[in-house]
Order: sequence, then structure tokens, then C-alpha cells
Amino acid sequence: MSCKYFILTKPTNNPANDDNNQIISLNSKTYILPQTNIDYYMKHGLFEKYIIEWAMQYCSTDKNMLDIGAHSGTYAISLADNCKNVYAFEPQRMTYYTLCGSVALSNCPNVTCINVGLGSEEQVGKKTLNIVSPDGVGSTLQAREKVLATEEVEIKTLDSFDLDNIGFIKIDVEENELSVLEGSVLTLKKSNYPKILFESNTVNKKLFNFIRSLNYNIIQIKGCNNMFLAVYKN
Repeated sequence: MSCKYFILTKPTNNPANDDNNQIISLNSKTYILPQTNIDYYMKHGLFEKYIIEWAMQYCSTDKNMLDIGAHSGTYAISLADNCKNVYAFEPQRMTYYTLCGSVALSNCPNVTCINVGLGSEEQVGKKTLNIVSPDGVGSTLQAREKVLATEEVEIKTLDSFDLDNIGFIKIDVEENELSVLEGSVLTLKKSNYPKILFESNTVNKKLFNFIRSLNYNIIQIKGCNNMFLAVYKN
């Protein structure tokens, strides 16, 4: 079942029963995006838009996709029409709310939003998420010198969700990629080792070696020095 939406806006100081309303009908993809980056969005569109469009070739309407570190849903929503189902994981509370809102306003009934962070067996439980920017970008379980705020989030392994029929995975979890994959080995095997698009801001030897130990080749995305594609050798 799907439902189309409209937006009704009202000036903050006006009473609820006035007639100063604005109704905006929605019939296309709608992204709730951080206002701090509004100038960029107005001039250039979505962040990583070229990678999103490039990634469509690895999606299939008969296969599921995982968006791990979904933020406000630009990957999940943009690729939803090309997938059977999308499971979007986002641990930070307010960012998760924007993800849910974007999915609803975009009328994407095949996207499931999950307010959980993924990690290894050793990380399972309540953990501290370090928030380093007001737009939610860069929030991490890893220690940081400059932290704006912290938030307690729940961490689970991907394997604990017992998902299958996965054709494509995107991971952007701010240096927790290795732990995510350590908790995903059974899921990867069950889905015949799908392609994995992942971020690595430095040459993380432990991460790369672990991915290669699963019989993946690693390809750097052209024109992007911190995004890589893992492709199973067989």
C-alpha cells in the first residue's frame, strides 16, 4: 500500500486556525536535507550524485539493497526504484527522522528505515556516537578531538537481521567499515557475495585485507579518492 503526500507549511508565530497556509503537492523524489548545505544543494544537487547514478548498474529489481550509514536517504531513495527492497540503517536519531520523512514524502514503500548502527559482535549493545557536525555528516563511533555532542545508539551485527537476496551494499560509517563487515560474513555468504560500495578516507590496510580475505577484488572509484567497489572474484 502506498500513499502520496503534500506539505502544509505555516509561519511559526501564526495560530493553528489561520488561513495563511501553503500547500505543496509532491509527485517526485523528495529529500529532507540539512539546511547548512543549502547553497551546495541549490547549485550542484545531491552530494555524490555521480556515484549514485553510477551505482544504479549494480541494482536489480529482483534483488535487495543495503544502505548502511544511510544519513537522510539520498542513496536509498535514489536507488529504490531499481531495487526489490532497500534496508536503510541510520543510528543517529534526528538524522534517522529525516531519513524516514524523506522516504515517506518520496512515496518509497519498498524502503525500510532501521534506527540501528551496524558493527561487529564485540560492538553489540549501547555505544556512544560522536557527533562532529550539525548536519549529521561524519558522526562516528571512533574517538574524535572535536565533538559537538554525543548520543547513545544501539549497535547490532548485520548477520543478526537474517537478510538475504542482497544484490548490492553501500557502506559509509566513518571508519567503522571493518567492524560492519566482520559482523556481516554470514549475510555476504548467504547472498553469494554481492558487490560492496564503501568509503575509506585513508588506506586502511586492515579493512582492505579483510575484504580481500573474503575473495573480493577492490577497485577505486574513478574521480573519487575515498570510495571503492569490492567485487567478488568468482
